[in-house]
Amino acid sequence: MALLLASKVLATVEFPSPRGAVNDFAGAIPEEYEARMESLARDFWQRAKVALVVAVFPELGGEPIEEFTNRLYETWGIGGRGEDRGLLIVLALRERRLRVETGYGLEGILPDGKVGAIMDRYMIPYLKRGDYGKGLYMGMLAFAHAVAEAEGIRWKEGPVGVRAIPVRRKAFPLSLIHISEPTRPLYISYAVFCLK
Repeated sequence: MALLLASKVLATVEFPSPRGAVNDFAGAIPEEYEARMESLARDFWQRAKVALVVAVFPELGGEPIEEFTNRLYETWGIGGRGEDRGLLIVLALRERRLRVETGYGLEGILPDGKVGAIMDRYMIPYLKRGDYGKGLYMGMLAFAHAVAEAEGIRWKEGPVGVRAIPVRRKAFPLSLIHISEPTRPLYISYAVFCLK
């Protein structure tokens, strides 16, 4: 039992300090998109008091992405104490895994189903092609738009006019079902994706 606990402790990754809203520790995001995301996060914090944070890692060090992301969210203190209005997007390149962690202050606005739909429509298609900057930026923008819409915040940016890549998957047990408005999918619940 002690050996199992010791190996678990050794397997956890020490996190670097955050650099800002965009933390690319793998060198995967082009400067253009990094600047756009930093600007978006700064502007959205001023408007909505919601922290949007992206972190890209070369690997997870053997830790499950759910635990890794949750620990990172807590370690960095995203969203602030009390209100906990933060959103963390983590991309692990070696494992080809993506996870979004929301603070308690956003769970009513961004339940797992909505998070999954945004990832599926605005992020996954770009990430699968290796277009990490665009995929992460599109996700960040879509999450900001969803929060702004739910809270009645006028938002100059958003996925309006930005075309999502249609999603067609073989042998995937869940799919998005769209109702009459193409920008309003019926949400299903999933929040972790494997990009293989």
